[in-house]
Amino acid sequence: MSIDEPIRLYDESLETDEDYGVLLAGLHLRRTLVRHNGTMAGIQINFSPIAPRAFFGIPAGEVAHRSYQLDVIARSMADELHERVNETSSWAARFGAIDDVLLRATREVEGPRDEVVDSWRQIALSHGGLPISLVADQVGWSRRHLNTQFNAEFGIGPKDAARVLRYDRARRMISSGDLKIADIAAICGYADQAHLNRDFKSFTGTSPTTWLRDDPVARTNQPADDVDEPALIRPRLAGVRK
Repeated sequence: MSIDEPIRLYDESLETDEDYGVLLAGLHLRRTLVRHNGTMAGIQINFSPIAPRAFFGIPAGEVAHRSYQLDVIARSMADELHERVNETSSWAARFGAIDDVLLRATREVEGPRDEVVDSWRQIALSHGGLPISLVADQVGWSRRHLNTQFNAEFGIGPKDAARVLRYDRARRMISSGDLKIADIAAICGYADQAHLNRDFKSFTGTSPTTWLRDDPVARTNQPADDVDEPALIRPRLAGVRK
């Protein structure tokens, strides 16, 4: 969500800009470009893909591959979040307000099937390293049935989820600057460095070395071993300035 100035997203396909106060982004397989005048302030909250059911009563698949103004889906939540985050300059107060709003918004709803949740957990805990055929075997489904059910819930298939999680782990390791990219590729399960480079460019539009050199916040990310489990939100909120 934005602090002071709105978040401005650039749509490459339409060559248009749109401003957001509180942005809800579903699972994406392509990059989203943010425009700013040199500075930008906001708070990013990383939800588990299980969370949209608890907050909005819908599966994550219904908001996949797009970015939304949150007020289109939950106006009162969006208005309160934006107002309370922007009425104070204290980060502690902002984080406390977000906790309060989100905890009050949580509802009792029927969750996804246990097999879908377990599949997500296995893929997440392995950082995308488990073969999808093995994941399907472990939940007792065929790979085809797993793909159908997983896609319906999250908007992407298990293979793409594994790609995203593998890339995300590699990105975090690259941002730390502790290892060579070839070593990171091996640790994260890529065939080689070229394979990592192709996936990285597919998601970001640039190479790992260019990203690390040119992005001013590239070295301020979370540790590589911070793993998404099927909780509602990650246990950490982060204020970001760019």
